[in-house]
Amino acid sequence: MKDDEWRRYIMSIGKKILLSLLGLSLLVTLLLCAVSIYGFYDIKATFQEENKVAIDELYEKNVTEITKSSSKLAVSLADYYAQTININFERIMGELNTLKGDIETLYNNGGTNSPIALRRHQEYIISQAANINAEEVRQTLKVLSATTPMFDNILSIEPNISLAYLVLENGMAISSTNIFYESVEKSDMRTRSWYKDAVAAGTSRWSDLYIGTDSRNYITCATPIYDKQGTLLGVLAFDLRVSEISEKTLNVKNSSFISAFIMSRQGTVLLSSQGIKETENESFFKKFISSIDLKTAMSAYYSDDRSIIGYAQIKSTDWLMVTVLDYDVMMAPVQSVADSVSNTGAKMEQVIIDETQKVFIIFLIIILLLLILVFMTSTRLSKSITKPVGILADGAKIIGDGNLDYEFADLGTDEMGMLAATFNGMTLRLKEYMGQVAKSAAEKQRLESELDVARNIQLGMLPKMIDCPGYDVTGMMLPAKEVGGDFYDFFMVGEDKLCFVVADVSGKGVGAALFMTVAKMVIKTAAQANTGTVDELLCMANNLLCEENPAQLFVTAYVGIMDLETGEVSYACAGHNPPVIMHRDGTVEFIPIKHKLPLAAMEGINYPIMHMQLLEGETFVLYTDGVTEATNKDNELYGDARLLEIVKAVRVSSIHEVVKGIKADVDIFVGEAPQFDDITIMAIRKISREKREPQDEK
Repeated sequence: MKDDEWRRYIMSIGKKILLSLLGLSLLVTLLLCAVSIYGFYDIKATFQEENKVAIDELYEKNVTEITKSSSKLAVSLADYYAQTININFERIMGELNTLKGDIETLYNNGGTNSPIALRRHQEYIISQAANINAEEVRQTLKVLSATTPMFDNILSIEPNISLAYLVLENGMAISSTNIFYESVEKSDMRTRSWYKDAVAAGTSRWSDLYIGTDSRNYITCATPIYDKQGTLLGVLAFDLRVSEISEKTLNVKNSSFISAFIMSRQGTVLLSSQGIKETENESFFKKFISSIDLKTAMSAYYSDDRSIIGYAQIKSTDWLMVTVLDYDVMMAPVQSVADSVSNTGAKMEQVIIDETQKVFIIFLIIILLLLILVFMTSTRLSKSITKPVGILADGAKIIGDGNLDYEFADLGTDEMGMLAATFNGMTLRLKEYMGQVAKSAAEKQRLESELDVARNIQLGMLPKMIDCPGYDVTGMMLPAKEVGGDFYDFFMVGEDKLCFVVADVSGKGVGAALFMTVAKMVIKTAAQANTGTVDELLCMANNLLCEENPAQLFVTAYVGIMDLETGEVSYACAGHNPPVIMHRDGTVEFIPIKHKLPLAAMEGINYPIMHMQLLEGETFVLYTDGVTEATNKDNELYGDARLLEIVKAVRVSSIHEVVKGIKADVDIFVGEAPQFDDITIMAIRKISREKREPQDEK
C-alpha cells in the first residue's frame, strides 16, 4: 500500500469513529426509549404478575395449610374409626379367650355332674369325614355338652356374634342351640382355613373375610383348646357379620366426605359407605393403592386434586380403615380469600399506570438533551483518537518492512502511549530473539551432524560377516535414538572356536552408546586374551568394567563360545534374556540359563557356566529386550510367546531372513506406537561344511 493511500485510509478512520459514535449514540437513545417504553409497560405487567403471584402464593399457602389440616383430620377420622372397630374386635377376642379358659377347665375336670342332653343336627354334628364310634360320641357329649349353654349365653350378651361353636379334633362340632344345620355335615370343618391357622398359631387370631351362605361378609375369631398335657382338643370359634360391627362407622352422611371404607392388605375393598364395586372403580382408589405400600402402611394420608385420604390400621385384623374427604369442599374458603385480594390489586394497578405516564414524558425530554451533548463530545473525541492512530500506523508499516531499528516517539501516558512503548520493546526483543534463533539453529545442525557420525561409527563397529566353515552367522542392531546401547559381536577365538555376544547397556542415548563401545572392546579383549572358559571371561570383563564406570551403568550380556568341530557351546548369562533354539524337527524353545547380576553392577561375581550342543540344521537366535518388550498402541508387550511363534514360522528361511522376519513381525505388532528401546537380533545356524548360504552385508 502506498503512503498516500495509507493516509487516506487513516483519515477514513476518523470519519468512521465519528459516524460510529454518532450512530452508537443514536442507537443508545433509541434503545433507552424502547427500554423506557418497555419498562413502563413492564411495570404494569410486573405489578399484574406480582399481584397474581401474591394471590397464588396466598392461595398455595392456604391450600397447603388446609391440606395439612384436612390431612390430619382425615387421618384422625380414620384412626378413630379404626380404633372403634378394633375395640369391638378386641372385646370379642377377650370373650373368646375367657370362654376358652372355661371350656379347658370343664374338659380337664371331666365335665359337669349332670350332663346336658343334646339333640343331633341342632346342637352338634359329626363330620362325614370323621372316623368316630358311638362310645367316643357319648363320652365327648358327656364332658362337653355344657358348652352349649355357654354358647347360648355369649350370643345373648354379644349380639355381634352370629355363631359360637367348638370344632373338635375327632371331627365333632358343638354349637349353641338351634344353630347348626344338617347340611353342615357335608363338610369337614377341620379343613377350614381359620381352623388350620389357629392351630398353627397356637393362639387366638382372626380369619380373612369370607362370604357366608347368606351372602353376607363374615370373619371368624378362633383359638385352639388344649388339655392338661397340652394336647390339642379342637378349636373354639366365633363367627361375626362384619357389616353389623362397622355399620355405624361407615354410615357417613357429612357432605365433606366422599367415602369411608375398609380394605385388606391385598387392596380389596371389604366394606364401603358407597358400595364395594363403586369404591374400587373410583379413580382416587386406584391412585391411592398404587401410591402406598399396602403391606407396611400404618397410619398416614394421601392426597390428589380431588380427594384427601386418611388411613389407619385396624390392629386386630390388620385391615386398613380409610376415610376420603372432598378436596373442593375443603378448599372453598381459600378461593373466597383469593377473589378478595384480586379485586384490591386491580385498583392499585390503575394508580400505578397514571403515575408512570407522567414520568415517561419527563424522561423523553432528558433523552433529547443527552443526544445533543453526545454529538458534540463524539466530534471532539474522534479527532483526538485518529492523530496518534496515524502515527502508530506509519511506524507499524516501517517495522513491517523490516526496519527493526525504528523507534516510536513519546505519545503520552494513555493507551496510545503505552501501545507505542510496547512496540518499541517488542522490536528490541524481536531482534534479540532472531539472533538466538539463528544461534540455536546452527548449534542444532552441528549436533545432528555429530550424532550422524557417531551412529555410523557405532554401526560400523558391529560385524557384518565372518568366515566360519559349517556355520552361518548374522546379526542386526537398530537404535531407538540416533545412537544406542545394544550391541552384538562374533569373532574367532583361536582357530576352531567362535565367540558370540549379545548385550544391552542400561540407559539410552550418547552415554549408553559410549559405554557400549567400552563394554564391547572389554569383552572382546577379555575373550581373546583369556585362555580359560566363558565364565572366567565374564568375570574378568565384569571386574574391568566396574573399575571404570563413573556413570554407574551396567550391561546385561549373553556370551557363548562354540567349538566349530563338535557344535558344543559353553555359555554364561549376566542378567540377559534367554536365547531361542530352533531344532531340526521345527520345534522351538528357550535355552535354559542361570541368571546373575549384569556386568559392571558389582565386582567379584562368579558367572556359572552351562553347556549345550548345536546340531546340524539347528538355528540359535539371540536378542535384546527391545524385541520382547516392544509395545503396541494398547500398551501390550510383544512377549516371549510371539517370539517363539515367529521363529518357528521362519525356520525354513535363510539365516538373514530369520533375523529380518523377526524384526518385521515386531514392526507389524507395534504399528505406529513409539518405541524407546534398541532392538538387536543375532542368529547362528549350523550347516554342512560343503553347503553355505550367501552372506548379506546389509
